[in-house]
Amino acid sequence: MTGQFRVLALLLTAAALQATVFDEIRIDGVSVEYLLLVSVLAGFHGGPERGATVAFLAGLLHDSVSSTPLGVHALVYAPLAAVAGHLSVRLVDGARALALAGLAGSVMVGVAIAAGVGALFGLHPVSGVDLVSTATIAALATVTVAGPTSRVVRWAVTGGLPVDIDLTEGASAERTSSR
Repeated sequence: MTGQFRVLALLLTAAALQATVFDEIRIDGVSVEYLLLVSVLAGFHGGPERGATVAFLAGLLHDSVSSTPLGVHALVYAPLAAVAGHLSVRLVDGARALALAGLAGSVMVGVAIAAGVGALFGLHPVSGVDLVSTATIAALATVTVAGPTSRVVRWAVTGGLPVDIDLTEGASAERTSSR
């Protein structure tokens, strides 16, 4: 199975899960932001370029299965994945707690920015207190499904290949295989 088909299978499965299972399971009216999770993890495992590409497509899929104008989430997910890709290079391997905190922070920022961009397009505005509580609940709910999702996203975006080719002492191969 080639890399493009792996990513396509990942995105279609994630969109189906977002629209069915995770949309039905809500905590205080907030659901798991599964496509945002896939986007951030694609940046983390695949690097900034691959992550931004996968995240842009995930954002378009999110808009197609929800009632938002096409492109709103794509505008938010792609930059978040690129930032996650850049930060993952700088993280020390084995800093699991830091990675989980970064993931939760990314989801909170993604939810807040998506609400802001949605307000620009005339969607229902969210007040500051409601936005903070919504973003916090979404982050906590999303982090609970991050473990198994991370392995699947790594399989899809890397395809078993190193994220980038480094001609020095094989640091890239160690980075990919240790996650």
